[in-house]
Parts: sequence; C-alpha cells; structure tokens
Amino acid sequence: MVTAGLLSLLVTWWAAPVDRAGPLAGSHQRVDLEVLGRFTPALFGARGITPVGYAAFAFALGLTAGVLFRHTLAAMAASLAVFAGVQVAFALWIRAHLSTPLRSITPFNSANLTQLSIDGSGQITVAAKVSRPGAWILSNQTVTAAGHPFAGPAPAACVSDTGSFQSCQRALGTLHLRQLVTYQPASRYWAFQWTETAIFLALAVALAGLCYWWTRRRRLA
Repeated sequence: MVTAGLLSLLVTWWAAPVDRAGPLAGSHQRVDLEVLGRFTPALFGARGITPVGYAAFAFALGLTAGVLFRHTLAAMAASLAVFAGVQVAFALWIRAHLSTPLRSITPFNSANLTQLSIDGSGQITVAAKVSRPGAWILSNQTVTAAGHPFAGPAPAACVSDTGSFQSCQRALGTLHLRQLVTYQPASRYWAFQWTETAIFLALAVALAGLCYWWTRRRRLA
C-alpha cells in the first residue's frame, strides 16, 4: 500500500509539467489535465489515493484465493481475473453512480455542432460539443423544447444540393432545440477518490475477515 501510494505520487509529480503543457484541442488555451481529464479511467486509477485502496484489495484478494484454493497457480489466476473484473466493472458501471449525476438543459448552439447525420428516410441526428472543463460527461443528448430526444425530419437547407453548411446551421437554430447533459462535475473528483478508496479498503477488510474465519474453521475441524 505504501509502495502504491508513493508510485501514485511519483507519477502525478512526473506528469504535472506534461499536463500543464497540453493544449485544449481547437484552441490556444493551456489546460491542466488535473482539471480537464482526471476522471479518465487511466488517470483516475493511477493518481490520487485510489492506488492505495487497490493495493490493499489486491493483497487481501490474493491471500483469500490462496487460503481457499491452496494452490499457488490457481490462486494467482483467480486473483488476477477477479481483480481485473472488479476494476473494469468500477470503471464502466459503478464509478459514475457513486454520486447522483447532475443534469443541465441549455439551448442548442448550432455553431458548436460536432455531429450531423441524415439517414435514408430523411431523419436528422445532431450533437454539439459540451463546454464543462474537467467534468465527466455521462451523456449528451439533443432534445426538443418538450424534452423528447430529437430525431426529426431534416430541414430543407440540410438536404438541399445547393445549400451550404452555414445555411443548415441556421435552419437548425430555428428548431428551438435543447442540449441535455448528464455529468459529474470536476469538483467531485476528490470525493470520488475517497469514496472509491474506502470501498476497496472495506472489501479488503471483509476478505481478511473471511480468511480468518476460514482458517479458524479448518483448524477446529
């Protein structure tokens, strides 16, 4: 656990100049990744205090597998598989719900258009970029004024052979669309770090208790 914490501190210190030098795509503004991308799975699990919790859980998991299987290779394989599965599950399905996500509804700005597709039936799908530095964007939907997902017929300016992209943007602006964003704000980063670390430490304690109970039961038997 101490080694994991020191390595996390070392990685954070080493990467700090690189993070500060990384420009935001499409602009000349310098953005610190400590604000921009700390929720990225590769960064979240390698920095802060979560590696300490991971190390405790991994050790307790390996110990438990050894006690249960009593075979080194089987215990190593089981530990690796379970640890990898738990890490993937946390990154994909659990971490985002450690705190209730926030929702934001703002007018759709066609000038920030990042996606525009029209299918064979003339239905149009659009999306715009989100301007929430450091936030973890969970979903970004374009909805109608009534709050329903937008997938309406494409404006004539967007399907015309002579129409320009700018005229399509202006036509989209007349539809009074909204942008519904579900996200975790950047300010929750350390709350997520502490919560996830506490969960893994609790799992480690539970596994240690299981080992104690199992070995004591075997000794008495």
